[in-house]
Amino acid sequence: MIPVPTFLRTLTSGLVLACALAACSEAGSMTLDTPDPPGPELPPDPPRDSTEICGIAASFPGDQGIAAHPSVLFHEDFEHGSMGRLAERFSSIRNPGRLDFVDSVSAESSGERALRMTAVGGAGTGAHLFRSFDGGHNLLHLRYYIRYDTSHVYHHTGGTLGGYNPPTPWPQGGAGSRPGGADKISIRFEPMSRGRGLDFYTYWMEMRGNPGDSSFWGNTFLGGARPPVPHREWVAVEFMVRLNDPADATNGELALWLDGEPVLHLRPGDPRGRWVWDTFHPDPQGEPFPGFQWRNADNLGLNWLWFSHYVTGQPEGEVSEVWWDDIVLATEYIGPIGGSPCP
Repeated sequence: MIPVPTFLRTLTSGLVLACALAACSEAGSMTLDTPDPPGPELPPDPPRDSTEICGIAASFPGDQGIAAHPSVLFHEDFEHGSMGRLAERFSSIRNPGRLDFVDSVSAESSGERALRMTAVGGAGTGAHLFRSFDGGHNLLHLRYYIRYDTSHVYHHTGGTLGGYNPPTPWPQGGAGSRPGGADKISIRFEPMSRGRGLDFYTYWMEMRGNPGDSSFWGNTFLGGARPPVPHREWVAVEFMVRLNDPADATNGELALWLDGEPVLHLRPGDPRGRWVWDTFHPDPQGEPFPGFQWRNADNLGLNWLWFSHYVTGQPEGEVSEVWWDDIVLATEYIGPIGGSPCP
């Protein structure tokens, strides 16, 4: 059994506490009621699909050979240790002088190397890797291992899935503006500013804005239940994006796992919560989540991934680092390295 990291135990406790507080607030006070008599015994839940339980990675110890799985579209473990090879694998590399390979990996990895991105205050804003691919997908899972190696406040540092129509081999601009529905989608998982934990930072056609100045900045979904940033600790991040289909539907989804533990699954009707400007706060007393209309044109699909370490406002000379390893992009659940073997 994979041990649950400290930051996940903290998240679980926070969710339980948030639910308890919500219940007390609704009732005004807590009372102890006489338990209801036991009802009829319910039938057991139907068995879950084995792939959903264990994921692709469980069949490939240490991720060795995982690229051969028919659902895997891309795999990068940085074991080649070559900037030339990196340039062949990614269509855009920003500030290659801020990239290097380190001989340190997660305990689950079968490799020996990871990639480090560095930002230095007063000497640029970090680095990125970007890869576009042919066609467009309606459903993708992205899993990567990341280590925030310093305790400095990060800005846009995380993995991103998205779609451009038409596609480009580099990341497009557009911060502060809402997509039109046929042009672009962007979903990143990253640390929030001012040390407010981890959350999504998301742009799509129905994103919420700031009513004060009519601007649109990336929407977030974990509210007060954000897990803290795990400094100097490897964590397996996996998120799934399912686009709405057909284009006029609101049946799109977004899900998140950390070290294989489910954290969030946004879909039509679930979870309940409330919006405060551009942030969705899960709340059992709130309204059911409506689902996503990510797009209004079928020819906009998911067709790029982006790994960025973008930092602004660092003091002169301050160094911030992030390490990456064991990236997998697939059309089904991947899971962390070292998961339980599939039946």
